[in-house]
Amino acid sequence: MAEKGFHKRGFITFLTLMSFIIMTITGFVLYFAPQGRIAYWVDWRFWGIGKTDWGSIHTISCFLFVIVGIYHLIFNWKALVNYISNKVSGGFRLKKEFGIALIISLAVILGSMYQVPGIKQVLDFSEYAKTLWVKGKEYDPPIAHAEQLSLKNFAKKMNIDLAPATAELNKNGVKVANPDDSLSKIAKDNRTSPVNLYILIKKYEAAPAGVQKASYTVEMVDERFAGKGMGKKKLVEVCQEIGVDLHQAKERLARSQVQASDEETLHDLAGKIKVTPMDILKIILVENYKI
Repeated sequence: MAEKGFHKRGFITFLTLMSFIIMTITGFVLYFAPQGRIAYWVDWRFWGIGKTDWGSIHTISCFLFVIVGIYHLIFNWKALVNYISNKVSGGFRLKKEFGIALIISLAVILGSMYQVPGIKQVLDFSEYAKTLWVKGKEYDPPIAHAEQLSLKNFAKKMNIDLAPATAELNKNGVKVANPDDSLSKIAKDNRTSPVNLYILIKKYEAAPAGVQKASYTVEMVDERFAGKGMGKKKLVEVCQEIGVDLHQAKERLARSQVQASDEETLHDLAGKIKVTPMDILKIILVENYKI
């Protein structure tokens, strides 16, 4: 009996199915995965795979799905053309079905862009699920991209004495070959996470001498809060977290023509005057800040 040759159509069909399954799994994981700043700080992993790798797998599987989809069309082009030709010549009988499918597709696109009710709840639940990974304040990096900073620079920015901090790490079995190495590298070399390094040395963190709560500058706000997802936090939460009087914050916002309620997020407030959430934070923290 002659051995059968390679079945191209079967191969493309299986590849299409597998790429769809991969996209579904990775999309589901990324829906619940923590925000990037949290994921890299705590070295978040699912099934032993980090967020960056999950994102890479999802992206490439999407490309694969498109490529095999094109090949699928090529292999079935004659049948597709004949089908369309027959429908056109015999009268297109699926007008209603086609119209409904088109409307649903457009509704998903526009609804996602403008976050209409229903779709907004799906997106909001994802944001809520991402926050569940944060078990304490230490799990939210104190500085944007903190894991990329060298131990020396991180200690300097957090006002931590480097010598006792390094000794504390060594005492707890964390080898620091070079304080100029990033927290991420040191953590990886010691099979831990940047947040665990911070937890060990946090006790050496001292309050900046002579710095008052209201003495923020524009540069300080950018350095300390950029990339920390402040826009998603409510005004009352931001004031509690930073230690700012809520009434004073509202007064400063009012002087910039922003009427604020306790439960509004910085993103909501920013939308009122067409600025960024960081601008709202600067209004609150930097005295006499002008947009």
